[in-house]
Amino acid sequence: MTFTEPSFFLFLAIVYSLWSINRHFPAGRIFVLLVASFVFYGDTQWPLVFLLAAYCGADWAVGRWIEDGTRPRRVLAIGVFFNLGILAFWKYTPILAGTFLASQPGQHWSIAALRAGEWIVPFGISFYSFSGIAYMVDVYRGATRAERNPFRLALHLSFFPHLMAGPILRPAEFLPQLQAVTLPARTAAPLPALLLLGRGMFKKMVLADRIALAIDPFFAAVATPTTEGVWALPYVCLYSLQIYFDFSGYTDIARGLALLFGFRWPENFARPYLAGSVSEFWRRWHITLSLFLRDYLYIPLGGNRRGRLRTAFNLFLTMLLGGLWHGGSWNFALWGGLHGVLLLAHRAWSSSALAERLAPARWWAVLSVALTFLSVSWCFCFFRVADFAAAVRCAGKWFVFDGDKMLVGGARNPSVWLLLAAYGVASLRDWAWQGWLRGRVPRPFARGFAWGTALALLVLALLLAPTGAPPPFIYFQF
Repeated sequence: MTFTEPSFFLFLAIVYSLWSINRHFPAGRIFVLLVASFVFYGDTQWPLVFLLAAYCGADWAVGRWIEDGTRPRRVLAIGVFFNLGILAFWKYTPILAGTFLASQPGQHWSIAALRAGEWIVPFGISFYSFSGIAYMVDVYRGATRAERNPFRLALHLSFFPHLMAGPILRPAEFLPQLQAVTLPARTAAPLPALLLLGRGMFKKMVLADRIALAIDPFFAAVATPTTEGVWALPYVCLYSLQIYFDFSGYTDIARGLALLFGFRWPENFARPYLAGSVSEFWRRWHITLSLFLRDYLYIPLGGNRRGRLRTAFNLFLTMLLGGLWHGGSWNFALWGGLHGVLLLAHRAWSSSALAERLAPARWWAVLSVALTFLSVSWCFCFFRVADFAAAVRCAGKWFVFDGDKMLVGGARNPSVWLLLAAYGVASLRDWAWQGWLRGRVPRPFARGFAWGTALALLVLALLLAPTGAPPPFIYFQF
């Protein structure tokens, strides 16, 4: 089940009704949301419910054990090993087995066979694994108290809006809201919730899915003669926009659903393609993952406290592992490693005298944004294309192409560019509203305009979405 399927809206209506009926019973609200989350997760493959329950139970027990004070470091190691061990088994068995067997003469079983359907990675396992690790580490550090109620912790880890693709929530960002005295009994902010839902649905169902229709044929044939001479740059740049609209759309919907049930969650995106450097990009893109990697990997490795060489190693290793977290493919590791190289290059550049001289220039700020976007997009070649050789071909087609094939096929689809232009104009309108019009327009008119915008986005998402079964969110595979 995904947020864009018709069955989800029926599911949401039932859950919201049962939640409302239990408005005066905190335990009942916890029970309704927890059962709903497990039903949501097990809708496609019900045996996965037992895997999710095992994670919740183990993390709760480890948290209690750590707080009891009996060899807490060893207990924490057991808990982290449990989370990462199961994650590694499900996610990295294909790549490790395929790599090993490919080196053995006479072996024909390969990772390609696994990708054909013989091995299925549980949806969202990376996200609830990291949420559980954050909880156990914070208990060990004393940043949060161990949760006494196993059902509250299970809801923290498995609540269906963030279960499949985040945001990755810290204990302090959600667990305190689940306590009996603070547990919401009504929708926190109906208008912001509807705006988030409308914006998220529009991003996913209209922008991301229509871009996918235009560019998927190119990526499917990127290493074949049918795309010989085709310029890859517009396709990869469109993919950069697709994955942003897809993932940020999911996050908008997740945060909007959380607000429906009274919970407030942090932002996960902050206009990442307006970043002027790769370092700034990672402060704006998938913010909860970036902060997780910083606080639970980069800083424990030593951060920038042990000299330049060790800092460079820590930064590169963090990005390498962050890339590998996305999936069981060496391409993801390479994608993360490339970002590590870009971050190191930016650190070296930003400390130079020339960078300081260019920093005040407006033209340099604009050029920096363009160069950052192009660099990030080029790296996406290895993220989007699963086969390594095909990914290399895709990256090479940025620089070697036929002049008469610069804009062909889906790259010249006028409907895609028209929708992107409309979204750009709408974003400028939102920027103008936030920066200048707010406070100059009567409040009733402003609220009416906001409600109208939210409803219009939902209606447009339904009307303009491509026909057929809606494709899953990209980050569901992680």
